[in-house]
Amino acid sequence: MGHAVAERMASRLRRHQALVAMLALFLCAGALALDDYIPSGLDMGAQRGIGNAALDYLAGDGERAFDQLTGPADEYYGAAFEAPLALVERLLGLDAPRDWDLYRVRFLLTHLFFLIGGGFCYLLVLRMFGNRALALLAVALFLLHPRLYAHSFINSKDLPFLAMFMASLYLVHRAFRRETLGAFLLCGVGIGLLVNLRVMGLLLFAAVLVLRALDMVSPSPVNIRGGGGTLMAGDGRNRGGLRAGGHPHVPRLAARAVDRPRRALRGSGRDARLLPE
Repeated sequence: MGHAVAERMASRLRRHQALVAMLALFLCAGALALDDYIPSGLDMGAQRGIGNAALDYLAGDGERAFDQLTGPADEYYGAAFEAPLALVERLLGLDAPRDWDLYRVRFLLTHLFFLIGGGFCYLLVLRMFGNRALALLAVALFLLHPRLYAHSFINSKDLPFLAMFMASLYLVHRAFRRETLGAFLLCGVGIGLLVNLRVMGLLLFAAVLVLRALDMVSPSPVNIRGGGGTLMAGDGRNRGGLRAGGHPHVPRLAARAVDRPRRALRGSGRDARLLPE
């Protein structure tokens, strides 16, 4: 079973080798640029306090945990990203505030998470439009934004939230396309982490609830025509043999979102069947 999973992962990496090469190039360039940002960590003392407080609380030392917080506002920030960073710091024995290796490790891991968010940006655009060149252009624009790129090293508050938001958007799109319990559970995990990073993630959660509710009460199905049949995206049944993007269950509002890029692709002469599963 483990061998099959490894083979499947290798196959997916080969399918997206251009993305892998781009992210590897960005990671190498980022590793070489770490010292240029020392010692400019944005609110690093407060952010480290949040992570260390979470670890101390999990270890049963609640009094020491609250001593780690630098202000009342810190109690309202989640530790989904800072706690793993603090754990890595402790495992590597990095604790001195003026230890440049502490900065390097934090900056590198924050930048790596930003690159992972870029990978989800690629997958989202590819899933929507089925065009690898367009997906690579989107991730390049995402990663090369000057302010975002600089903050991807020093800002462990907002940039992880941005990367997780991109991942959550991909998981939402995937869940509405697949219409399976597992897909929605994974989507829920992603949004839960997003809300933990920043409470603004509740906006995406609210949007998902509204769209799902509208799907359930929408009276009319949506037809998606193409290939050899018609998918009636109103009752979740495939009535004409066509699987929209490889999945028979497409909710009504999601079906409209799926159909727009498909029509655009057909108008440009590209094959809409390139949309990934």
